[in-house]
Amino acid sequence: MLPPELVAPAIAAKSLASYGQPWLDQAVVADFLNTGAHRQHLRRMLKTYRARRDLLVNALTETFGPNIRLTGADAGMHIMWHLPDHLPNAVTVAAAAARSDVGVYPLAVIGARSFGHTGDAERGLILGYSSLSAKEITAGIALLGKAISAMK
Repeated sequence: MLPPELVAPAIAAKSLASYGQPWLDQAVVADFLNTGAHRQHLRRMLKTYRARRDLLVNALTETFGPNIRLTGADAGMHIMWHLPDHLPNAVTVAAAAARSDVGVYPLAVIGARSFGHTGDAERGLILGYSSLSAKEITAGIALLGKAISAMK
């Protein structure tokens, strides 16, 4: 407890020292962590993203066959589809998908570079799913399938 005459200078010093840190935001985050709400939120999000990922993998398998090669399906919020040799390269597929309003991205677009293994750089396609609904995932893969079929 400070003497009354030091309260205003102490508040001013604290304000300067913390550069206006959002103390209320920090208190809310601390409460979020301390009450276990954060852990509950993570479990709910894990379940949500797992369901979206499973739907995406199933839609890809149903559309392009059971031998699709995917990387990253065990974690994260996107997967990489290694395009089979009978399909055009990732840049071509992504361009066809974009014409159908489907966003899939070749590795080069996200800054990936290949050092001696050109297959992944030229044939790897990134498909995100974290912000998509089940309906959007299903419709997007159906449109991607049609776009690829139209290129053959």
